[in-house]
Amino acid sequence: MNEAPMPTAHPGSEVLGDVWELDLTQARDRLIAARAHQRAKDSTSNRAHVAECRAQIDAILDLYVELRRLRWSATASAGQAAAAA
Repeated sequence: MNEAPMPTAHPGSEVLGDVWELDLTQARDRLIAARAHQRAKDSTSNRAHVAECRAQIDAILDLYVELRRLRWSATASAGQAAAAA
């Protein structure tokens, strides 16, 4: 029966996940603070700081998605190679 390959745990995956979670939490906290400053005083610099915080969160999420995609591709390739053997 054909089944989609399931990603397997890799050494360091949990540590990397913890680092990303910490980075994302810190970025979220910075965004919350920046938005509070913007609510208190809507200025060009406060708007720019909110945009910068959002860009940092986007970058963290992009890295996470890319790593998951690469890990999935590597797992799928290994599964196909094993099936062909």
